[in-house]
Amino acid sequence: MLVRKTTTDAPATPDSSATTDSTATDSSAATAASTTTDTPPSGTDALAAAAPSAASNSSTSTTSSDNSKLCAKPRVRITEVDLGVTVDANEDEVNLKVVAISALPSGGSRIAFHSGDSVVVQELDANDKLVSGSTVKVPLHDFADIYADKDGFVLLGTRDADAVPCYDMYLVRYDGSKESWATKLTSSSASLPPYSSGKSGADVYMIWWYAHHGRIASDGTNWAAYFGCAISTSEGGCINIHQGDRMKVVDPSGKIATQADSFDWGCSHSGYERITYDSRKKGYASICKTDSNNRIMPPNDWGTTIYPVDLAAANLGDIVPDSDASSKKYWATVSNGEGDNAKVHLIHFAINAAANDDITLGGTDANERAPHLAAIGDGGLLAMWEGSSSGGDLAEGGARTIYAQILDASTGKTISSKVTVDKSVVGNRYQALKSFPDGSVAYLSKGTTDTSVQVVRFFGC
Repeated sequence: MLVRKTTTDAPATPDSSATTDSTATDSSAATAASTTTDTPPSGTDALAAAAPSAASNSSTSTTSSDNSKLCAKPRVRITEVDLGVTVDANEDEVNLKVVAISALPSGGSRIAFHSGDSVVVQELDANDKLVSGSTVKVPLHDFADIYADKDGFVLLGTRDADAVPCYDMYLVRYDGSKESWATKLTSSSASLPPYSSGKSGADVYMIWWYAHHGRIASDGTNWAAYFGCAISTSEGGCINIHQGDRMKVVDPSGKIATQADSFDWGCSHSGYERITYDSRKKGYASICKTDSNNRIMPPNDWGTTIYPVDLAAANLGDIVPDSDASSKKYWATVSNGEGDNAKVHLIHFAINAAANDDITLGGTDANERAPHLAAIGDGGLLAMWEGSSSGGDLAEGGARTIYAQILDASTGKTISSKVTVDKSVVGNRYQALKSFPDGSVAYLSKGTTDTSVQVVRFFGC
């Protein structure tokens, strides 16, 4: 199949005209200050595709007209929120601790983060300010993602297995501040421990010592959880433990639902699990990075290679349906290359076929990785990635620059110039951009203090 390869425009000069709009104080268990910095757009409006907004892994909603426009330069607003407690966050796959945000229908959000032995969830209003009295502590070993709604939220996270060591993955539902249910998505138990019951024991799905990452998507009623998972299998008189991934759908009562897109076992040695709900087919679409022939593939279709990759260079962003109601195709961002240096690619593909578009983004730095992707405004895609002059995996705490650009969700063509995000924002290849009902997109970053986070909000204009 012919693959069209193109490169986006040269980078725009970073805007240094950011101004502080306001400083607000909110009180909860501790006094929490929020400081907002807004980088204004420049240039004129660009034409947006006249098509429905693409679905995403954030809250299902209709884009309002407030932020539906897409201009020649996006606007970036950074709000620092003091949470009053220590925020633990890192990019270490073995001991991964993410911070995450999820949209509310009201325009506000819920954020989740690790603090000591707890996972903490708090609410922010539509201006990204802390809502007093909204703190909920959830007993989890760690978590991978959050999905919020007007009544509460679900978290994807691990708890100790009944027979330690190792863990089980749960989808935990809270209505208000109370746990409504916690559904185990793996299969270990006291009688069938994570390493099985013996050399002829049954297979068991569990969470091992690494790859505690995943994503949640929703059809508006049910939740799909796609996550890293391990399996213990009796083989040749021994127990063979293999790392991969798994996807389960949970209904509002907390029961695991029978769903055509779910699966017990997907990709081998899954590096990233990416999922979206697609309203066009009324189902879920998932992709992963795997060492099975070194590729991006759909986890429940081993016969399809969407995109070949160099494992050492490949980080995988999220999957977003394109804006063509009849195409049944998707966009994703992936870094790829040879050796220490990588470039970020925007790929366009059907879920059962090789990518037919391969658009190279960025190009400022010799090594560009950690890509992200989300729907923005009417008919737009927001791509975000990081660059460095140093080769290899981007080092936590190293010299890294975050870039963002808006692209057409139908063609992948450039809509906006590329902008540089403030150096205070901390990237993380395991975290996600989240689309919001007003057409904006948000990313949650570690803050500039031990007790704060930054909400980085992108607007089309």
